[in-house]
Amino acid sequence: MQQGITLQLTQAQGELILEGLAQRPFRQVYALIVQLLRQAGSAEVQCVRFVLTHVQLRLVLEVLSEMPYNRVQRLLHAMHAQLQAALQPSPALEASLSGD
Repeated sequence: MQQGITLQLTQAQGELILEGLAQRPFRQVYALIVQLLRQAGSAEVQCVRFVLTHVQLRLVLEVLSEMPYNRVQRLLHAMHAQLQAALQPSPALEASLSGD
């Protein structure tokens, strides 16, 4: 089973991703746009939890790379930090593996 990549993004960051996706051919991005809108749910929430597949994340990064850097740099930094944190083993997991 393919595991999803979870990102916590602000509503504004999610809108920036949607703006980038809107520049692509409709049939290429329709399913992802629908999924992101469903995950966003209520517009009153400050942070939204998005779960993406590796393929979807690659597409998001591609569309962001086509946008002006000054518009997407904070979003890219936030995504990078979350991905790096997800790759770090948790202290609880390390302790259970070491038998302490």
